[in-house]
Amino acid sequence: MALVSGIEESKIIEIRNEHVYDEATRSVQKHGWLPGLFRGIIQKAKEILIGLIRETEVPAKPTLSVDMAKYRTMQKLMVKVQDEARTIKQLMHGELPKLEKQLAETTGLFKGKDRKALQEKIAGVQQEIDRRMDRLPGILKEDGYPDVQAFKRTYDAATALVEQYNRDLAAWKQQVNREKQLQQAAPEKESIRKKLWEYDAEAKRRNDARRQEPRHRSYDYDRGR
Repeated sequence: MALVSGIEESKIIEIRNEHVYDEATRSVQKHGWLPGLFRGIIQKAKEILIGLIRETEVPAKPTLSVDMAKYRTMQKLMVKVQDEARTIKQLMHGELPKLEKQLAETTGLFKGKDRKALQEKIAGVQQEIDRRMDRLPGILKEDGYPDVQAFKRTYDAATALVEQYNRDLAAWKQQVNREKQLQQAAPEKESIRKKLWEYDAEAKRRNDARRQEPRHRSYDYDRGR
């Protein structure tokens, strides 16, 4: 938990060495191995770490500075103008060159009618391109943007903010989930430690009881005596 909260590992090791190892060594030298005292030493070290954790605030949840309702409207508008731009591109780089190539290949004295029809088609495609090109800024002006450049700058800036927010939010959720997992694991680890301490205490009680039992002479020794 201390590591996740941003406390340096060197600081945690320093607390462990000073408040666990050193304290436990002095306690054993003075009182012998007493699980109750050792639990107190561990608890004190934990309280020191908890104090440091409280001082290290968990980062606040990221906030989005973009009005998502307006941004979704901008996304729809972007799709609309991109569809219009794709149509213009197809006419300019697909349909128009194809007709111009056909016109260039239509030669001869008896091809006048065909040439005229192709020229009319070319003129019609060019008019369609011009009409759509003139219409493109009008789509944006209806939503308050003076031109394509102004809309694109605004849209790109908003998109960058939304993407950064999504990255920050994902990192924040990951950190919160790690902390929850650590907090959920803590009671289980604490329970295991408690049982180990209980086993140690029981083993010590049995050893002390054996040492305090009176030693009986053997049957053969008593007979010999």
